[in-house]
Amino acid sequence: MAVEIREIQPTKRNLLKFVHFPIDTLYRDSKYYVPPLVTDEINTLRPDKNPAFDFCESAYFLAYRDGEIVGRIAP
Repeated sequence: MAVEIREIQPTKRNLLKFVHFPIDTLYRDSKYYVPPLVTDEINTLRPDKNPAFDFCESAYFLAYRDGEIVGRIAP
């Protein structure tokens, strides 16, 4: 049961997976978790929507185990 780390490109489809992981899986059963506004999160992470990317760069990674997302990171 190894964990595989994959870098994802910041497409809308990939970022939806990235943003929905804590909502759908990580904090799914927490009554104290307040999910973010998905559209705002995606626009913050997209280089074509966020002007900070004019002078910044980022990378997005998803961790998979048995084909399911089990973690994420954006250093």
